[in-house]
Amino acid sequence: MVMSAGSYADLLEPGLRTWFYEELGTPDPVMESLFGVSTSTKFEEHYQGQGAIGLVPPWDGSVPFEDFDSGYVTNIRNYQLVKGMQAERELVDDDQYNVIEDRARNLGLAFKNTIETDAANVFINAFTDSGTNRMGASTNGGDGVALLSAAHPQSPVNAGNTQANEGTLALNMDNLDTTRQAMRNLTDDKGELVGINPDILLVPSELERTAEQLVASRALYEPGSAEFNVNMFAGRLRPVVWNRLTDSNAWFLIDSAKMKRFLKFQWRVRPEFKQAGPAVDDLLSKFVGYMRYGIGWTDWRWVYGQNPS
Repeated sequence: MVMSAGSYADLLEPGLRTWFYEELGTPDPVMESLFGVSTSTKFEEHYQGQGAIGLVPPWDGSVPFEDFDSGYVTNIRNYQLVKGMQAERELVDDDQYNVIEDRARNLGLAFKNTIETDAANVFINAFTDSGTNRMGASTNGGDGVALLSAAHPQSPVNAGNTQANEGTLALNMDNLDTTRQAMRNLTDDKGELVGINPDILLVPSELERTAEQLVASRALYEPGSAEFNVNMFAGRLRPVVWNRLTDSNAWFLIDSAKMKRFLKFQWRVRPEFKQAGPAVDDLLSKFVGYMRYGIGWTDWRWVYGQNPS
């Protein structure tokens, strides 16, 4: 059989695609456990925030209808991400399929790592106002400040009053309690308690030991307590360790239900793998991976971050 330019690329593509997706789907994604993952149908998704409506009054014979104050608008653009690989004809002729397989798997791994890294950058950049991520998008939210800030405006119509969801406390029992109380005291634009219930402690690898000692279900007593004081956090907070977080001291307390609602990962195009045009002179075939997504948040009232110096 004489192998033509088109035929050897066509023969390779099914196997390459299988290896690409196998590596892409190997376990360890933290992103999917944190973000609210959705499907996007546009170049950019627009999220219109809405204010609260206050407490429900006692019945007095009529039904009160209240207009929502407009919240902040959040625009999340979908970016294209592309990377390719090559397969030389001589590798096929010499039966070097292990080399070709490694290239396809490495490409799949690169796509998986990219997704996780871009998602982790939401937390890595969370303390930085007026920055941009690697795709050039602002690291600020719709309210004009970072995800974690000492001065979140209450609302567009009440920008003079602010709230904080960042601090500089190290991770220990007392500071965990202080952070939890501060988080539970956060209010909506009407000044009413939001009803936050933190249940996740997100940490980098360097704080995994400390987090386990503080909140693991088997940590029945407060660390270092000579009186064997009961550990109120044992089993109430789930430790999540993300080795892609780059600050060894920063940690995050999270309400997972509100996080899934407000922290967005929107897929415009999930990862694809295909030939990148015809082979070149019957000696070289090219294959390309492609995906498109956007990342952001529509409200900050689900996380409190501490970033000790």
